[in-house]
Amino acid sequence: MKKILLIDDSKVIINLLKIKIDEYFSEDIDILVALTYKEATKLIGEYSSDIGVAIVDMNLPDTKEGKAVVLTNSHNIPTIIFSGDEQSTMHSKLMQLHSVLDFISKNSTNSIDYAVGFANRMLRNSLYTALVVDDSKLYREKFRKDLERLKLNVLTAQDGQEAYELMKQMDKDKVVIVLTDYNMPKMDGIELVSKLRQEYKRDALSILAISSNDDMKTLTRFIKAGADDYIHKPYSLDELIVRVGSNLNTVELFKKSKDLANKDFLTGAYNRRYFFEISSSVIAKNYRKEQPIAIATIDIDKFKLINDKYGHDIGDIAIKEVIKVVHSCIRASDIFARFGGEEFCLLIEDISLENMKRLFEKIRVAFENNRVVIDDDVTIKYTVSIGVAYRVSKDINQMLKISDEALYEAKESGRNRVVIHS
Repeated sequence: MKKILLIDDSKVIINLLKIKIDEYFSEDIDILVALTYKEATKLIGEYSSDIGVAIVDMNLPDTKEGKAVVLTNSHNIPTIIFSGDEQSTMHSKLMQLHSVLDFISKNSTNSIDYAVGFANRMLRNSLYTALVVDDSKLYREKFRKDLERLKLNVLTAQDGQEAYELMKQMDKDKVVIVLTDYNMPKMDGIELVSKLRQEYKRDALSILAISSNDDMKTLTRFIKAGADDYIHKPYSLDELIVRVGSNLNTVELFKKSKDLANKDFLTGAYNRRYFFEISSSVIAKNYRKEQPIAIATIDIDKFKLINDKYGHDIGDIAIKEVIKVVHSCIRASDIFARFGGEEFCLLIEDISLENMKRLFEKIRVAFENNRVVIDDDVTIKYTVSIGVAYRVSKDINQMLKISDEALYEAKESGRNRVVIHS
């Protein structure tokens, strides 16, 4: 579990930070609290490698000013200074430390929100990769070091052509933000942006132009080519933090909106609408190649008995368990969706008949052997029936009808079995 360290001698401030953390963080977070330097030293000694970010007051009752910040910095913990002493002579010195990212005044409006929002951003940054494109080795290294301070994974390229080739070699969703200069050999920044925008929409990739302060004409061209924002060269760490953070937030909002539209609320699996949308292109592609595909309908056996015996809350747990079991057996490229209730659909391409038979038998056995432990008194188990259509087809509805017929046959012949119509 991710950990956030709060170091402040004010219990009021600690409680306010805790409240905001509960509001901001969508996942479970372990909050460590130190009211003194001694407590902070102990916690860091135990958990330093697990602490993702620290919000630290400069002044504690049992140590010198700024010493708590020096402590978190010495353990490479990303640190946000949260202090009411804006005029302190220590302020500028502490801001030079490599793990210190920002100074937030307790006296400013919305300071609690900003501090917690920034901490949340820092903990999520490790999920993302940035690509820096600049023919200046000096600037490439500076950007790399500063972005790594923000806990981003960083790749670099010395010109647009190298960057474009690098992007083509990687998974489509690996890099989420690109920072590119303009004047470069082989391919300049504007051409790179134009090429990337042909393949990556703004909901998948954010692009920041790097430009000198007086180069507004070039910035305009960048924006027209598809860039989302810009960073001035030379830049400050504050500007980098704000620009990169803002653009990552936008990409996440796009993703959240897509997930709301495409994913089932209960399980997080793709929904029926998305399954039809994405499967159309898959089926058309394989039909042109005369390659068979498999579409399977998977249904929990005797699901009503689970609801009647244990209640709908346990029934929901049983439904969510389907996602875990199936995903443990299939490839990342396979398309799996919840169609409604206890029924799910799976589309698989590039698979032979024999391998397909082995796969669905593996899934069936995985459910047969699975146990869902609810608590000390309740453990549930259930099986599934699977109906599969395997053939060359250009009609998704026809394939689903055949898989439904196969599912009906599996149910009628005793359940807990796979029936394939090929």
